[in-house]
Amino acid sequence: MRARAVYMMGLAFLATQFINCFAMYYSYGGFTFDHAVSIVACLLVGLTVVCLRWSEKFQIYAAIYSVLIIAATLSSALNENTGINSALIPFFVLGVIVNGFICGWRATLTFGFMSLIGIWFLWWISSNYSYTPIFDVEKFSDRNFQRAIQASLAVTLIAMCGAFFSKNMHDAFGDLEAGILEAQRSDRAKTDFLATMSHELFTPMNGIIGMNSVLQETALDSDQRELSNIIEDSGQNLKTIIGNVLLFSQLESDRVILDNSAYNLRLTLQNLLKPYVRRAANKGLSFKASMYPNVPQIILGDKVRTEQLISALLDNAIKFTETGEVELSIDVTQDDKGYDRLMIKVSDTGIGLAKEDNHRIFDRFTQKDGSIKRKYGGTGLGLTLAKGLAELMGGDITVESKLNFGSTFTVTLPLQPSEFTQQIWAEAAE
Repeated sequence: MRARAVYMMGLAFLATQFINCFAMYYSYGGFTFDHAVSIVACLLVGLTVVCLRWSEKFQIYAAIYSVLIIAATLSSALNENTGINSALIPFFVLGVIVNGFICGWRATLTFGFMSLIGIWFLWWISSNYSYTPIFDVEKFSDRNFQRAIQASLAVTLIAMCGAFFSKNMHDAFGDLEAGILEAQRSDRAKTDFLATMSHELFTPMNGIIGMNSVLQETALDSDQRELSNIIEDSGQNLKTIIGNVLLFSQLESDRVILDNSAYNLRLTLQNLLKPYVRRAANKGLSFKASMYPNVPQIILGDKVRTEQLISALLDNAIKFTETGEVELSIDVTQDDKGYDRLMIKVSDTGIGLAKEDNHRIFDRFTQKDGSIKRKYGGTGLGLTLAKGLAELMGGDITVESKLNFGSTFTVTLPLQPSEFTQQIWAEAAE
């Protein structure tokens, strides 16, 4: 908040000085000493704003603004011999507000005291001038003391009020920042706990699934085999949920490290799609998968993360499709700069999305509404994981959907053919 205040005040100062320089040039018909002063002040403020990117010493920024305000007021008053009659004296009030907002109550009172010294210095100057090109000193001399008293009372009152509100505001900011830091620490602790627990749950879960697979190889009657199949399906579903939670916690804590090695994309898909073909058949859905001939067979990338990305999209498509089909297609496209991109598209004829839901469908723990969550279940992490993985691998994900008519999710990833594939292409070109 204070950093934004420094930015806003600095940029506002630069804008006003730009207008002021233009007006002075128009009025004076050329470059003057006032222009040079204004340019120096702009350089100081600009340097102040730039330095905020590397340091948050707000006392320094408040001090620079304070010096500029006091110097501008005094120089204007002395240059025109106006003294306490200077029209820029209200800028002292601005200095009080600047210090109170950026720095705190101590800086507010300090600037207020400096302003009082400046006011009475200007009173002394205006009282001792024998003449002024703007004001008749003799006519206004009896009012100088009254003006100095009024300005002093105004600055004192505003400084006291500003210090009071500044202290309360900065105390509130301190409590807010402490609460944010505590929430961030708590969030990291929860993420670490999820990662640890999810990893620990994998071991017994794999044991259950493995022993059930061994059991299925024994002689079982029809009822026993049906129960064993239920155990297998439930175990796989639970394993998927645990894996999603683990991956989510890793993405949240930036612990996912990508592997960039060559792998056979076609063979990977063949192994990956087998359980999804069975799941679709069990729901009475048609499942289609295609890979265009221009897709390299061997590519560079993270095989595991690519599998997780495609699995998240297929899980979502099959879950929310009751009738019709689910289709996966892999193609190669080009971006605006002419670079090849691997395009993964998953389409379904499921429940679809209303237009207003498209922007939030990738939010974590989000499903279309409460009734959908109760009907279909799940953690609401699938599409969040897909988006996180796509962005982690340097790609993006988009959705086109129509309510009750299905959805199409499109992922584009950087395509890096392996040296083996590049060699085949070179030989084919020859």
